[in-house]
Formats: sequence, C-alpha cells, structure tokens
Amino acid sequence: MYSPHSSDTGAVVPYEYLNAAPGTYQAGQMLTVTAGKLAPISAASKTTPKYLCMANITVAGDELVAVTRVKSDVIYETQLSAAAEAATVGTLLEVSAGGLQADAAEAGTFEIVRIDGTAAGSTVCGRFV
Repeated sequence: MYSPHSSDTGAVVPYEYLNAAPGTYQAGQMLTVTAGKLAPISAASKTTPKYLCMANITVAGDELVAVTRVKSDVIYETQLSAAAEAATVGTLLEVSAGGLQADAAEAGTFEIVRIDGTAAGSTVCGRFV
C-alpha cells in the first residue's frame, strides 16, 4: 500500500470525497478515473495515478470514497511487488496492477528517493514525477 510519508512544504495532504464505481477499495490503493468515477488500477501503470484511496470500503452503488490527490511534492512510502536488483535512488518504477505496490518491470513515474532493499516486499519511498 502507498502512504503519504512527507511533503516538500510540510503541509498535510487534504482529503476529498469522490464518487466511486462499485467494488472493494483499500486504504493505500492508487486509483484512476473511469467513466467519471474512481476505479482501481487494473493493470501495471507507467503513468501517474490521479488519486490515493484513504479508506477501506466496499462500494455497492453511487457512494463517496475518501481520497487524496497524488502530488509531485509528496513523498509516498510503499513496497516492491517483486525483486528489483537494479533499483537505486533515482530509478523510475511503475505502479503495480491493483495499485498497492511499486514494480520495476518497466520504467514509470514513481522516482525512488529512499530504498531499504531490493527484495520483494522491501520498502521504498518516492515521488511521482
């Protein structure tokens, strides 16, 4: 899962409440917008996601979900979904399918600023560029 770690300005990231498509959402899950509603990222994404889910919720109909906008001045913490032996500070990762971890399979927009290891499950911090 992704979680806001720190920001360049020290400001707290504000929540927004947006309509979501039916489904199950997890706190720390990166989301996109499809047909005007929040939706989980279904495949690995090389582009910057729009929102970060801030609640565990199952949406049955037209319900609001707490999210924050993904911003380039915020450092996010997450884990590697698979081993990434070549990953170092400055490496660009993609968001894994499901939107809960980072993946080094292809270059994306999540730039590593701190890495605690290269094994699957290792913690990485980065920003979206």
